[in-house]
Amino acid sequence: MQLPHTQTGSNLIGDLCGAGIAILPEYMTPAARLVVGLFAIASFGSEIRAQPCDKFDVASIKVNTSGGGRSYPELVPGGRRLIATNQYLMALLMFAYDVSPLQVSGVPSAFFEKRYDIEATCEKPMTKEQLPRLLQSLLEERFHLSIRRELREQTVYALIVGKGDSKLHETTHENEEQGLRQAGHSFTFTNATMATLISVLSQVAGRKVLDKTGLGGQYDFTLSYAPDRDGASGGGSDNLPESVFTALREQLGLDLETQRSQIEFIVVDNIEPLIPN
Repeated sequence: MQLPHTQTGSNLIGDLCGAGIAILPEYMTPAARLVVGLFAIASFGSEIRAQPCDKFDVASIKVNTSGGGRSYPELVPGGRRLIATNQYLMALLMFAYDVSPLQVSGVPSAFFEKRYDIEATCEKPMTKEQLPRLLQSLLEERFHLSIRRELREQTVYALIVGKGDSKLHETTHENEEQGLRQAGHSFTFTNATMATLISVLSQVAGRKVLDKTGLGGQYDFTLSYAPDRDGASGGGSDNLPESVFTALREQLGLDLETQRSQIEFIVVDNIEPLIPN
C-alpha cells in the first residue's frame, strides 16, 4: 500500500517537540502530522570525535504506551546512548534515510498509528553523522525492513535569492548549537544553515525544496506567516502574509521557483510488525 496522499501546496505543519508548537489541522493524515520532524536532525549537541561505532551494543524498541512527551532521535551527552521517545515509525524512517514523507512509499497504513520508544547504546562514542546508518540497521533488524531507492522526476521548488538581495544576516550565535523554535506559523532560526530552512519549507510547501541560493553561511532569522484557515477574505492576521511564499520574499528576500527534478524515493519492499525485545 502506498503512503497516504499528503496535501500539496497547503500548510503542512506536523507535531514538534515541546509545549505550544503542535499545529494539527483536521485534514492531515497521520503521516502528514510528522512532516516537520526532519529538521530536528540538525540538532544533536557538540560533535564527538571518536572511532566509528559500527553497531549498537544494546538496543531496545518498544511500543509507547505512556503517550507522554516526545523527543526526536538524539545523543545523550557523552555520545554513547541514543534515545527517541513516542515517535511514529515514519518519523524514524525520515531520520534514518534523510527523507520527507513525500519521498516514502510502500508503508502499510497499519504502521501509521503506533509510536515507539528507542534506547540504544554503543561502547564507543557515536557521532551525529553515524546515527542515521545505525538506526537503519536497527530498523532492518527489528522490523525486517528492506528498502530500495528510486529516482523519479517530479515537480519541486527551487529556493533562490530574489530579484533584490537576501535579507539574511550572519549569526551572532556562532558558538551555539543550531536552534529552531516554532510558535504557530512563526519559525525562529538560530545559527541555522540553508539546510535547516529547506527541511522546514519542504514540509510547509508540500513539495521537495532544493537549495539553489548559493548561501553557505549560518544565519539568525524569523519566518512568519498567518494562513487564512476560515476561508475569509483579506490578509493574514497581525499584518503577516497568508502565504509562506510571500513571507519568504518579504522577510528573507528569497523565492520559491517551480522546477522539474530527479528526486530520490525510498520504496519499502518489506516491513513486518516489531519484533519484541
